[in-house]
Amino acid sequence: MIDLYYAPTPNGWKISIMLEELGLPYTVKPVNIRAGEQFAPEFLAISPNNRIPAIVDHEPGPGMTRTKETP
Repeated sequence: MIDLYYAPTPNGWKISIMLEELGLPYTVKPVNIRAGEQFAPEFLAISPNNRIPAIVDHEPGPGMTRTKETP
């Protein structure tokens, strides 16, 4: 299952469209950028540069590696 940390921005829409087109199961985790939620420690653990959208794949396929954007 994929968690999509999302805000209604053009880049957020692109990723949600891609996931729909691929038919992958995902859960939307809204991030309120107007309230500054992208700077919360919990979100920074997922996206260290506080960028949205962010994706967490809890079950990567065989041969896939997890990567994280670094500051």
